[in-house]
Amino acid sequence: MFKKTLGCLAAFLLIEVILWPSYLPAQNPTPVDLQAVRVGCQVTDYTMEPGQVDQAVVIKDPAGEQTVLFDITEGGAIVSLKYRGLEHIWGYNGGGLLQMAFHNARKVGKLTGDYNPTEAGDGSAMSPVTGVACHGTDSVDILTMMLDFNHNNSFYLNPLIAVWGGRMNSSVPLSYFSPYTLETRSRWVRNPSGEPKYYLRLDERFTHLTDEKIGPFDYDFADYEPWEFRFRAVSPEHCPCASSSTTYMAGGWYRDEARSSGLAVAMPSSNFPGRKVNGGFNSDYIWRNRNFHLEAQEPLDGIASKSFVWYVMAGSWQNALSFARNVAGSRGGSHEN
Repeated sequence: MFKKTLGCLAAFLLIEVILWPSYLPAQNPTPVDLQAVRVGCQVTDYTMEPGQVDQAVVIKDPAGEQTVLFDITEGGAIVSLKYRGLEHIWGYNGGGLLQMAFHNARKVGKLTGDYNPTEAGDGSAMSPVTGVACHGTDSVDILTMMLDFNHNNSFYLNPLIAVWGGRMNSSVPLSYFSPYTLETRSRWVRNPSGEPKYYLRLDERFTHLTDEKIGPFDYDFADYEPWEFRFRAVSPEHCPCASSSTTYMAGGWYRDEARSSGLAVAMPSSNFPGRKVNGGFNSDYIWRNRNFHLEAQEPLDGIASKSFVWYVMAGSWQNALSFARNVAGSRGGSHEN
């Protein structure tokens, strides 16, 4: 009797398996891709400080005038931009690249510190890149998990020890992960002035992953250039300026007094409606680099994202300024390739 029951059960299950597909609703087959998705990247090695060889993603402008390296060991920050063979980025270590950084002044009792999620990392460990996609060498999309550059000297109340290279960080001082991600989408846009033929556009998305209140962040669009770039340019002058009173903020460093050869960065003031924008310079006499910073302040509390755009413009200041005024400014950064 037991064997007969098992036999009936097995027959019933076999019928169920055979008939099961007929119980499911009809589904359309997945359409065939007409063109393969090109997400493979061209990569190269880049040597920074002595003995440190990083991997970088390569993009090139359509005219073949500029080559840009995004250091994916250093959080995807730009470590090199060569225009007609001339290097425009300092690129010696992670503290001096073209990258985003964020500053929050914190107080614990009488102590103050700078909470500083930074794209490249904290100098002893690097911000991990968790994903990269490229469209040939035309554009790149990079997702970065940022470390606190200042090793939690701000006494952030919920610190997370960084994991780097598959191991718990054990450096002194410790490296700390910050609960922020940065997505960077980089592509070329035409320069109406024609020299160079293209400028680099960076679309960024800054995301807070935890439901907590941090308060105002200083957004730091940092541009570190070689020591030989010693002539300043900024527009508008005498800022901070209300975003309602200017359409853009731009500035950079140049090799000659005529400002015909150098690098500037610019952003539309519409990145920060109702806020103030500024541009600041510094010359680092120890590391021998020049740097310029676009600046604005805005909070990002709770689980939230902030999107913004900025431009990297090699060549002359005259052409960069014209672009900033007419494209990054009046069109709010909407100009396409």
